[in-house]
Amino acid sequence: MSVVKNYHNSGFSLIELITVIILLGILGVVALGRFSGGDVFAARGFFDDTLNAVRFAQKLAISSGCDVRVITSASSYQLRQSSTCTADDFANPVASPANRGNNYQNLNIPPGYTLTAGSITFNARGEREGATSDFSLSDGASSYSFRVHASTGLVEVL
Repeated sequence: MSVVKNYHNSGFSLIELITVIILLGILGVVALGRFSGGDVFAARGFFDDTLNAVRFAQKLAISSGCDVRVITSASSYQLRQSSTCTADDFANPVASPANRGNNYQNLNIPPGYTLTAGSITFNARGEREGATSDFSLSDGASSYSFRVHASTGLVEVL
């Protein structure tokens, strides 16, 4: 009894391989078109950065025992702290935790987007002074928002 192996019918034909390559090429072109708009990724990155800055400001106020203010404009944000814990001047910029030589701010908003202007002040207990406020980053078509609650200082993504 001999076993004959037939290798003639195994594998893919040339036509099948070419078909798969063409389909992968079409899929790649469609997927690349969806990811070519980097503004959406830049906007989400700026929003996450702003959100993290607000949360950091709250933690810094608790750990330092001094009020910390987040100042937002239509195109940037910055963190500031009073010159002394008793003064209400917010003259000192907060150093970035990643690089102590730089101020904790972001002036590079993605083109076409605007940020809600205002300020958020956290006291030494981490509570937000003033009323509950909503902040958003928007370009008219899409929007990312967060809320800072007054009594607790909770930063909530909407």
